[in-house]
Amino acid sequence: MSYSCEMKLPPEESVIIEPRKGRTESNVEETVFLFFSPTDFKIASNVLNLDESQKRRLNFAKLYDLNLNGNRFSIAGPAMGAPIAVILMERLIAMGAGNIVGIGSCGSLQKDIRIGDYIIPDKAVIEEGTSRHYPLDDPIPKASKRILEYLKCRCLSNNLNFTMGKVWTTDAPFRETIRKITNYQNQNVLGVEMEMSALFTVGTFRGIDVGGFLVVSDELFTLKWKSGFGGDKYFSAMKAACETLFFKPTAMV
Repeated sequence: MSYSCEMKLPPEESVIIEPRKGRTESNVEETVFLFFSPTDFKIASNVLNLDESQKRRLNFAKLYDLNLNGNRFSIAGPAMGAPIAVILMERLIAMGAGNIVGIGSCGSLQKDIRIGDYIIPDKAVIEEGTSRHYPLDDPIPKASKRILEYLKCRCLSNNLNFTMGKVWTTDAPFRETIRKITNYQNQNVLGVEMEMSALFTVGTFRGIDVGGFLVVSDELFTLKWKSGFGGDKYFSAMKAACETLFFKPTAMV
């Protein structure tokens, strides 16, 4: 598979190892839902009632290719954190993925966004180390407009309330300081997570459509941590998100 890139790089910036499809590997579907955490991947697996015998192994992750009454897509994961998510993403692109939706959790920075709520990130602040290896002109990577519209339509048609806006991507969840949280709150950043800026960057670099869908798992806006991981509200919200995305048409129009 050949790649398109917004920037023409000089010869000395050519890489030694290109991501590629293995000789015995078949393509994935054009649309792939990429799950970050093992918990979220398990929720998705239960929603879809996946047959373990149908899974493929892709590096460290599981991969399923599905056809639900003509609605074709793949799901892959888990791949937590920017470096791991991008390794899997690169392989998926090499195997034919043209639309990738990253699905995961985030901590809310805004008081009107609570545990169990939904965020559709349209851009992301880079505080992870992977994006710098994919040089782009824009320091604030953005989601594909096509996928943003798709996710918005899916939510509106299924009565899922969401907030669209900027998120902050970090490599260090134990270094979310008061200064940083306050600064990003004042910039109207909605939440903090660990993958989105890298996915948006690589999507632009590789010339494919990439977006994200996040369920709020914890709250940071009071400057004290309130966790919803493992709670009923989070599980119910992630289950509803999966049902909305999987059991409706996934064609990116």
